Amino acid sequence: MKKVLQNPVYFLSCLIFLIATAFLAYLTYSNLDKGFIFNDEAYYLSYYSNNGGYLSFDRTNFFRIFRFLYTPNIYHFRVISITTLVVSNFLLCYSTFKYLRFNNYLVLYSLLGIFIGFESWSISNLIIQQYIGNTILVNIGVSLMLISLIVRKQFFIVLSGFVLSFVLFNGNSHSIIIFPILAFFILSDAKNRRSNLLYFFMGFIAGIVVYFTFLDTFDNFIYQFKFLKEYLSFHRKQHSKSFMVLWCVYLFLNAILPVAIAYFLLWRAKFSESSLKVLDKILAVIGIITVLSFYFYYEYYIFSFIIFTHLLALRFWVEKTETKNSKYIIILLLIIPYCLAFGSQTWFHLRLNAYKFYYFLLIFICLVKLYKNNLWMIGYLVHIVTMTIIFPRIIHDKGWKDFVFTEQTEKVKVNGYDLYLDKGRKKDLEDLRPYLENQDNVIYSSNHLMGYLYILKANPPIYYYFTLKDYIRFIIKKVGKTPDDFIYIESNDYPFYPKEIVPLKFVSHPENYKVVKTGRFTIYLPSNFKKK
Repeated sequence: MKKVLQNPVYFLSCLIFLIATAFLAYLTYSNLDKGFIFNDEAYYLSYYSNNGGYLSFDRTNFFRIFRFLYTPNIYHFRVISITTLVVSNFLLCYSTFKYLRFNNYLVLYSLLGIFIGFESWSISNLIIQQYIGNTILVNIGVSLMLISLIVRKQFFIVLSGFVLSFVLFNGNSHSIIIFPILAFFILSDAKNRRSNLLYFFMGFIAGIVVYFTFLDTFDNFIYQFKFLKEYLSFHRKQHSKSFMVLWCVYLFLNAILPVAIAYFLLWRAKFSESSLKVLDKILAVIGIITVLSFYFYYEYYIFSFIIFTHLLALRFWVEKTETKNSKYIIILLLIIPYCLAFGSQTWFHLRLNAYKFYYFLLIFICLVKLYKNNLWMIGYLVHIVTMTIIFPRIIHDKGWKDFVFTEQTEKVKVNGYDLYLDKGRKKDLEDLRPYLENQDNVIYSSNHLMGYLYILKANPPIYYYFTLKDYIRFIIKKVGKTPDDFIYIESNDYPFYPKEIVPLKFVSHPENYKVVKTGRFTIYLPSNFKKK
């Protein structure tokens, strides 16, 4: 404790991380029994509830890998999900600091990982899906790898390979993360690379064997790719090659190009002290802009955050006093978010929020190791404090999740367990219950209605995000049904899109359908409808 007090910035860092983490943990856990995201959360939970029995267009098996953590009690599952995530963040922070020989304050510094875990997900969509799942797997896998490099025990290498093998199945487009991790492992211990790789792949192969022995079948895994190919023929705008090209161009312009220009200028100046000081001044200006934009112009914040992180990584890379192994781990932390965001069909700056933990860890390491001037760390801590102060807004803002936490006051049974929703959605459920509860063969007008089906245990032929006529007809045929076998539901807010599906025109015998208006919804019931 005396050493902490000798440097007030160390003491301040430890104190802020501790208080900020405790505050965000309290707000998060005290609100996990409130609200429900009626598209994303219902979609992910549907995989767990039916164990993958429905058709799926996603190349992911998170529900198989993490099923041992699943419980139908949504509140408990949210607690398990966020706790597992932040603990994995803590483990990566601790092992990284230990590897880099941060000999003091490791536990308190590692609270940074827990804090960023809570802040990143903002009490929303806290179900273990492919994004949270991959973060957990990568954090644990890399942590075990670092531990093996610290203690020189092959057991941890085998265990690391075992854990990372499941990334192949959790979301195959994200599997490219294996390559930079392996590159880091080889470079960090080049003398023992052959034996290290042997032990790693022993664990990796063991993980694959376990997956196909206990969690899934090889035929089902291959079928996912066949079904995906069929799915993409109807959804040409998704997973498009042109988007991936633009995604890479965006990456080049926002990250690679600024770093390349800066490196070229440093090289021209022969990496002189004066050129490094100029880069430090540029970093200071961008850092100030980043902190200010977070509070005042959030829409621009992420762009300056990306540029700052990449230039800081470059500054660390050209520092002559730092070891190569330290530089390798900085580059790995810089690359991980790109690999985990790859193939998600979302712009990187939007997806980065889920993975910004790696950037915050990278920045913290660089500031501690590069700069003796306490102003750099004070700027970092100001940003952490600002994030902490702003966080409670989440409780009162609707946001993309489409509900306000303070309005979730009505107790509703979901899977037999209590969950609190707002009065409007509770009424919606009661309006729909006589017609949808436990019903099979339901077609819905919008992904915003998925939650009603999930809560009422009504089953569509597949949970889909886009109600496209040809695609829905294809799915209906694939499950051996006809359009006339289905119940159709739309809401006033999210009706069927007339250019795609008009229920009474979509079916062959509209005269056999009864149209029911209930609350905000219109339901089209076939003649063979029976309450269950």
